[in-house]
Amino acid sequence: MSLMARFTNLLSAKANKILDAADDPDADMDLSYQKMLTSLQETKAHLADVIAEQVTLEHQMADHQAAIDRHDSDAHIAMKAGREDLARMALADKEAEIHKLAPIQTSCEHVKQQAEKLKQYEHKLEQKIEEFRTEKESLKAEHHAAEAELKVDQQLAGIGKGLGGVEDTIQRARDKTHAMSAKAEAMERMMNDGTIHDPLDHRSQSEHEIEKLHDTSEIDDQLAKLRVEMGQSAAPAAPAGDPTKP
Repeated sequence: MSLMARFTNLLSAKANKILDAADDPDADMDLSYQKMLTSLQETKAHLADVIAEQVTLEHQMADHQAAIDRHDSDAHIAMKAGREDLARMALADKEAEIHKLAPIQTSCEHVKQQAEKLKQYEHKLEQKIEEFRTEKESLKAEHHAAEAELKVDQQLAGIGKGLGGVEDTIQRARDKTHAMSAKAEAMERMMNDGTIHDPLDHRSQSEHEIEKLHDTSEIDDQLAKLRVEMGQSAAPAAPAGDPTKP
């Protein structure tokens, strides 16, 4: 692989890594999950403020109701004592407390309704968050499995981690081995034919030919011995068309 090709592949790998990091579904889902948790915490805090306001109003209502009951009791006591003037004053104070209590009761009712809505929203949000968390973990597992499978497929296909030239390398080694084997076989044939000589063999051409005759004679002697052992005293007839046949 040339230097320019390696440099191009390196830049491509860096670019793909940056793009993958920018488009990471795991990170996107984690970010969405964190936003939902933040929204839930804000809802809980707002609900706590609303409930605190409701408790404050309920305390005020209790105080006004206690004052109303006290003034009503004072009016009864004054009337029993024949003090109608004091009874009138107590009833006037009672009426004033009633007027103060009415708007507080209305506000408290509104706050209760708001608190109930927030509780329902909080419950639904918790359910959605749990559903999203379960789906998120499932999708992340599927995504990681798909990534692993893709890497294996890329490596097997010769795409990943520089495996693209493996087949070419193997083929070149195979061709070189075949060429060397063919050359060695040709050299051996040429040495046997006498076309070239072994540099370590200092015998002449005639000596080589005599050695071949010796080998042939030895084979003939062995064949004759076999014929005697097999009960064949004469040599077999020569094939048709043989010029040595009488």
